[in-house]
Parts: sequence; structure tokens; C-alpha cells
Amino acid sequence: MKKNQKWLQIMALAMSLPSTIFISVWGAMHLAKIGVITQTQAVLGFLAIIGSILFTMVFYAYKRKN
Repeated sequence: MKKNQKWLQIMALAMSLPSTIFISVWGAMHLAKIGVITQTQAVLGFLAIIGSILFTMVFYAYKRKN
């Protein structure tokens, strides 16, 4: 049971990735459409969110590999 606890955080991030992608794209494009931010800022914000999640997944996997 302890081994499963190690990977729980990584699996939670991996399972939330598709919904995070959908909501961040929708939110960023909506903000760009109403003129709060530019489309370039929306894309960069989206990439920053996804990159952060992927980095965190790799970091936790590397940290808990033993």
C-alpha cells in the first residue's frame, strides 16, 4: 500500500491534465476574444500552465522513483 501512495500525487496530476488543457484553452481564448489579453499572451499563458504541470509530474516522478 505504501508504494501506491508514492505515485498518488503523480497520477492525480496526470489525470487532471486533459481537463486543465481544455479549461485553460477555453479561458485564455475567451479572455483574448473580449480583449483583456492578446492572443499571443493567451497562447503563452496556456503553454506556461501545461509546461508547469508536465515539469511537476517529472519532478515528482524523479523525486519518488526509489
